Amino acid sequence: MVVLILLLLLAAALGVLGTVLKVTLVLVMSFVLAIVILGIIGYYYARHRFRRFVKTAEQQQRMPPGGGAPGGAAGGGQRGYPTTGTKSPPPQLPE
Repeated sequence: MVVLILLLLLAAALGVLGTVLKVTLVLVMSFVLAIVILGIIGYYYARHRFRRFVKTAEQQQRMPPGGGAPGGAAGGGQRGYPTTGTKSPPPQLPE
């Protein structure tokens, strides 16, 4: 604390006290602004993650136990992968 007062007195004696105070103000305000911006980013990120968690939890609650029947009878057509074609063997070339 004493060192800070001595530095301020030295700056005043050299005639640069105004410049020193302006630079100090810029540094302090930059630090405060950085903390505020990080806080806002953290808030929106946490809100995004919480909403995604709630959405997944609601989707899991609506799902029937066991994930539905394997034939697609209880899945409503939502298998998560494309279901085109049939399970029969591919056509053979004529001999």
